[in-house]
Amino acid sequence: MLGSVAIPKLGSEVSVSLEGVGSYLPDRRVSNEEILEYLHPVRPDGRPLEPEWVVSHLGINERRLDYEFGGARKRSRADGGMFDGDMALRASRGALGDAGLEAADIDVLVHVTTTPDLIACQDHFRFLMTELGLRRDADLVHHNLGCAGLASGFRTAACSLVSMAPATALVVASNCPSGYFGPEVHDYYYKHQSGLGWLAPLMFADGAGAAVWRSTPRDQSQAPTGMLSARYETSPDIGLVSYPGGGCLHHTSATNVADHVFLMDGVKVAEVFPSLMARDFEMLQEDWPTTVKPVTGTDFDVDTVARWYLHQANGVVVRQAIDMLGLPPDRVPISVDHYGNTSAASTLILLDDDRRAGNVNVGDLVVFLWVGAGNGAMNGYAAVVL
Repeated sequence: MLGSVAIPKLGSEVSVSLEGVGSYLPDRRVSNEEILEYLHPVRPDGRPLEPEWVVSHLGINERRLDYEFGGARKRSRADGGMFDGDMALRASRGALGDAGLEAADIDVLVHVTTTPDLIACQDHFRFLMTELGLRRDADLVHHNLGCAGLASGFRTAACSLVSMAPATALVVASNCPSGYFGPEVHDYYYKHQSGLGWLAPLMFADGAGAAVWRSTPRDQSQAPTGMLSARYETSPDIGLVSYPGGGCLHHTSATNVADHVFLMDGVKVAEVFPSLMARDFEMLQEDWPTTVKPVTGTDFDVDTVARWYLHQANGVVVRQAIDMLGLPPDRVPISVDHYGNTSAASTLILLDDDRRAGNVNVGDLVVFLWVGAGNGAMNGYAAVVL
């Protein structure tokens, strides 16, 4: 299947280089105390959940959300509210500016999000196309995938760029759970029959990240750079996030409002995160001899990688993965403690932060490792020379 095989010509005949990166986070910082006061979750014995529990079990101190929990409202776009398209737009503009390119230069736009402004017929692209100024013949692809969706987004972009070279692609991942927190669904998050409705507002956060990729026929006198490999797998038997409302099976009606809340199975995430992250590591090792070694000239070695970007599911499981894989902690940035889980955008936000801080340089090898919801559950990796 496509996710498990190498992309023909990638690295050997065509270079897909990273031209620019951008990200966006709302200004508003939301503490654990603010959300707990809003949702009032309780333990099985009836005791209220304390902010310290969120820190010790999720590794999150605060997150960015464009939502006023005290006033229980989401501002409209006209009133300055930020929605999925707004965040994707700002991250995309940042990436284009970093690349020194215009929107008219983009041949392919890949958007990864489970919270688009509109859900039918990719209608949310109308806003992005108009506001960015994309050409009408730009290829538009929407991946309705969660935390590991960037694996599919990177592969889609790479496959298109290899076939079209020379060409340019913009990959943007965005997340806007604040659009789903409103007074009309408060009771469903608070009283959901699963008992875990309160977990999603504590875990997930607003944000977006974007990357511009450019393909050119490779100069055979030089070592390949850019994206060396991107691979993923899916596990349809594993369900991590549930949102049944709004589809053909459960079309929206007055009787199924409770089906229009994001529910995350936190126990299942903690259970499968280590094994799926280990599988990412295994795939990287399998592919290293044919995709990375020709560039670095080295056998697989964690110290060859300048930066490891792990999906920021929560601080606890990320730190457990660092220990399990034997990664050097000083090369694994963590932002979930103050940004929250921004779904597929998290690793691009990490990369953008690193570039701005000077923590990575041109020529560095970086590796992305992803685990998250998508087609049940997804896991994947990408190896990139900046």
